Amino acid sequence: MIERRFWLALAALFAVGGVVQLPWAPSRFGAAFFLVLAVGCAGMWLMLHGREKYGVCRVLAVIGRVLFALFVVSFAVIQLFVIQAGMRTQATDTQVEYYIVLGALVNPDGQPSAALAARCATAAELLAENPDSKAVLCGGQGGNEPCTEADSMFAYLTEQKGVDPARLLREDVSTNTIENLENARTLIETAEARDHESYTAAVVTSDYHLARAKVLMRRAGYEEGLGVPAPTPYPGQWVAVRCREYCSILGLMLTGRWTV
Repeated sequence: MIERRFWLALAALFAVGGVVQLPWAPSRFGAAFFLVLAVGCAGMWLMLHGREKYGVCRVLAVIGRVLFALFVVSFAVIQLFVIQAGMRTQATDTQVEYYIVLGALVNPDGQPSAALAARCATAAELLAENPDSKAVLCGGQGGNEPCTEADSMFAYLTEQKGVDPARLLREDVSTNTIENLENARTLIETAEARDHESYTAAVVTSDYHLARAKVLMRRAGYEEGLGVPAPTPYPGQWVAVRCREYCSILGLMLTGRWTV
């Protein structure tokens, strides 16, 4: 009886958490994540309710407990890694020649979204601190965006942050993180005529995204996975973006593409 109440209460808690996030587009992944958990917990309640009559329910209840325990442990471990990687570290004080700024959503008016503006602001600070460095602005044009993410960042940095356009390179065809990094490397080595091992680079992205970006940076062929975190702009995004990173990192781990 107590265990059934536990799973029912957990299902209700996750359901409320999911519904609350549904109205705001940036949080809808978190809403879906919570609602899936709610369905799973409700399923556990049903299995416990029927285990006295049906043997299959007893088996499924055991499997459900194991899966939920694995989820809790894996979620906690991955979140600790994400939080640690996203802390402001010595990378912010280390001069590199190129800061690779990863793209994010562009608003309908062509202005960077809050997340993208935070990444740009961090890049502007780094360029001010390191006058010999350049930034590579990465990101193509999504189906719901009026321009490429690279162009939106370029306009924001030059017009609002006063960054010299000569210090900015635009990579405007990529559609995901690994393409951002691979295309940025190609751009540096071709447009800048730099040999693969003759320059240093660091990725600039949101704090929650940095752990995955640094791993993918090494997979893209960079000598080191250096990174600088930009702050998450809204506290309300905290849950949704970390649920998304959990799924993304777990996917890389399960497919053998996660190498720290």
